[in-house]
Amino acid sequence: MSVMDRFEPLTETDIRQLLKTSFNAFCAVDPMLVKECLDVLITPITKIVNKSISLDVFPRSKKAAFVKPLIIKKTVWTNILNNYRPVSNLTFLSQIIERAVTFCLNKYLFNNNVHELLVCL
Repeated sequence: MSVMDRFEPLTETDIRQLLKTSFNAFCAVDPMLVKECLDVLITPITKIVNKSISLDVFPRSKKAAFVKPLIIKKTVWTNILNNYRPVSNLTFLSQIIERAVTFCLNKYLFNNNVHELLVCL
């Protein structure tokens, strides 16, 4: 049984809402004007997200993250590697697929009245 058998496909309105509430911090390889070009991109983005969910597959090309080191505190020595922490920056489409899955899962849990079970775990 596919995940999409339990989840309704997302609409362009759903994806548009997810995009509007997303952060403006994008990965270095992502287009910078996605929100400004949303009217043109909304249909293909919606199709990609729904296809990913319906096939129960996260695209292999979207599994890669760009990792950059960030200093833990500005007051520590910058030449010591232990003073840095890795930060993964996923691609824009990866973030949208993740948010879409979260959206579908939350909707499913609330519609089936099982969301309270998670609090007990």
